[in-house]
Amino acid sequence: MITAIISLISGLFAVAGKLFEWLYAKQLIDAGKTAQQLDNLRGQIDAAQKAIALREKARRDAELNPAGVMQPDEFSRPDN
Repeated sequence: MITAIISLISGLFAVAGKLFEWLYAKQLIDAGKTAQQLDNLRGQIDAAQKAIALREKARRDAELNPAGVMQPDEFSRPDN
């Protein structure tokens, strides 16, 4: 009778151990996903900051030289 109780308790501890291992692994996976999302957001922030800086530079250039806004550059279309 006592051996059956001990084996039952041992089985419960084994199941609890596997459950904790699974939870720990899931937590590591979630942490990895969060880190990846953070890296993606940092990249998007960097791109947005570069775009804002370029927009501000274009505005400054347009204010300093309003006639030069329509000058041909490497992005001009060849409209014939």
